[in-house]
Amino acid sequence: MGIFDKKYTKATSVTYTPGNEQEAWIAIMHACIAVDEDVADEELEELAQTLAYKPIFEGHNVREYYKTVLLAHAKIGSKQLIDNSAEHISAESKYDLFALTIELVLADGVLASKEEELISYISSALDLEESIAKKIVEKRLSHFKDETQE
Repeated sequence: MGIFDKKYTKATSVTYTPGNEQEAWIAIMHACIAVDEDVADEELEELAQTLAYKPIFEGHNVREYYKTVLLAHAKIGSKQLIDNSAEHISAESKYDLFALTIELVLADGVLASKEEELISYISSALDLEESIAKKIVEKRLSHFKDETQE
């Protein structure tokens, strides 16, 4: 019997569950900036500012949460990361998170089709009211266009 005679099976299902709402926010925000496989410096800067200034992250070790999220994203990808995190977002903060995800993907000045698709996906995953989600998108896009024309 050789050393490779024993058969090994690769784990096919990777699970990820955020430890709390803050980690779920980070997971969803990271999924947005990483979906196009090009995380721009501007997107990381926008994310860092959000993590530094949003009261929801005060007193939390966001660096540890982010490490966990990075590992999970590498294994399961953006959509699964969102699916596993959406239920951990409180009803009162869903629209705020949604608006921030739009700002994150627009931070580099480019709205890739994968990013656009993921924003729609997040709206659905967070179970947002379509008319409100559309208003948020329109407002962020018009603000973005105003900034790029200056």
